[in-house]
Amino acid sequence: MSYQLHETEGIVLWRWPRGEADMVLRLYTKEYGGVTLLAKGIRLTKSKLRGAVDLYSRTRVGFIAGKESFRLTHADLVHRYPLLREDAVRYRAVGHIADMFGRSVADGEGDVELWTLLLEAFSLFSEDAFQEQAMPLYMRSFEIKFLKQLGYVPETMPRAALAVVSLPLRDAATALTIHDADGLMVFLEPLLRYAVTQRWNEA
Repeated sequence: MSYQLHETEGIVLWRWPRGEADMVLRLYTKEYGGVTLLAKGIRLTKSKLRGAVDLYSRTRVGFIAGKESFRLTHADLVHRYPLLREDAVRYRAVGHIADMFGRSVADGEGDVELWTLLLEAFSLFSEDAFQEQAMPLYMRSFEIKFLKQLGYVPETMPRAALAVVSLPLRDAATALTIHDADGLMVFLEPLLRYAVTQRWNEA
């Protein structure tokens, strides 16, 4: 990325304070993949950007390269997902997803398939009629799709993985059983650890 103004759409996955008034934002974006932005003065009451970059919100951001980091210049809220922050089960699920993206996905490399998968998960988990008891099924399906897109899933997969890898995320509730989800967790855990290791070896 050059030093010009960049604009893209992203989802705020992490936020942490810096100094008295600033905040560091971690987003997964459509065009640039993972991006870390410094939001100057955003914690001040008068800041116009505060409501546009809430945790787990979908927003359109503009940023430029500063001396040490990318600096947020403007942000416009696209969609807020209130249920993801108000419901404990959904909050833990998207927190796990945010952790997966933060630890396993390289910066500066957009991936339309990953972006679409992220939006699909946030949309599904935000539905009023969402079945929380099926969350393990959705999460295992998400993890399989995520790791496959990164290239970390072997060609030989368990039957349950093959059953959902090409299906829409919401269909996991009918394609899998809780027993399937337990077995997939054993299959996926070492792959998730490997994805993290590769991410930081390449950094």
